[in-house]
Amino acid sequence: MSRLEDELRQALRRREPPAGFAERVMARARAREREQRRPRWLGWRWLAAATAVVVVAAGLHFMEERRRRLEGERAKEQVMLALELTGAKLILAEQRVQQVIGFSLALPN
Repeated sequence: MSRLEDELRQALRRREPPAGFAERVMARARAREREQRRPRWLGWRWLAAATAVVVVAAGLHFMEERRRRLEGERAKEQVMLALELTGAKLILAEQRVQQVIGFSLALPN
């Protein structure tokens, strides 16, 4: 026989397992079985928490945008009122000048 065949026979010959081998294999199998029985929904807790954080953050962002929009609308109303009052005062001033001077400041069309 060749040396390769001898090495193969030696590598493939039947040997007795070390002491406690069967117990270690069975212990690993039981551990894997317990691991597989563990509830898989634990990951869902993190997903639910992350979703809650996103929803709260979106809600806060929406409320802030709404507050800014309302503030802008109030500022616009104040500017429009100021322009209206200024326009009314200018009309009164123009009328007063017309009375004093006796002619119109309006440009001809």
